[in-house]
Amino acid sequence: MVIVSGSHGSSISSKKVSASFFIFGDSFLDAGNNNYINTTTLDQANFWPYGETYFNFPTGRFSDGRLVSDFIAEYANLPLIPPFLEPGNSNYRNGVNFASSGAGALVETFHGSVIPLKTQAKYFKKVATRLRHNLGKDEAERVVSSAVYLFSIGSNDYLTLFLTASDLLNTYSHSQYVDMVIGNLTTIVKVVDQSENSVGSKVVRNPAGLGFI
Repeated sequence: MVIVSGSHGSSISSKKVSASFFIFGDSFLDAGNNNYINTTTLDQANFWPYGETYFNFPTGRFSDGRLVSDFIAEYANLPLIPPFLEPGNSNYRNGVNFASSGAGALVETFHGSVIPLKTQAKYFKKVATRLRHNLGKDEAERVVSSAVYLFSIGSNDYLTLFLTASDLLNTYSHSQYVDMVIGNLTTIVKVVDQSENSVGSKVVRNPAGLGFI
């Protein structure tokens, strides 16, 4: 993991004071957002055997139980962080999960079947606006400025080159493409960082190794 920036007193290790938790990424962190979009079963986990060991039903998590983000929330004395698109979810005081299975740092990655990182950042801005409406300007700014932000994304930007009819490598060299992925991720992290003074802790998880595919 790479710590991108510091915080103003936020902590995910404190049992006494819990910071809000905002989650961005792909299937490693998707808690069910893809249940509510028009996509394929390849990008959904709302059927067995997903969820069989902890929830006893499929929640949309690509796991038989909990995700890394769920364990972090538990350690921080937070409830499970709900997916942004879950119907009826409007209480964002503890944070929200924007992650979408199949998503990448590039908008082109599995385009039309996922929620790209750029859109996830737009959803965050909507949440920040709703927090201001519900909590007032000062308290909303305190929530987002002391929050913890987790990003895990990037693997699908490389997988899409081989699983779709992408011609991007006909336009860009391998090194240029890698620079594009890293550049887009960096840009989005900065956008979130600058939104509503969200200067909390940023953690970027390195993409999983792809050698087994």
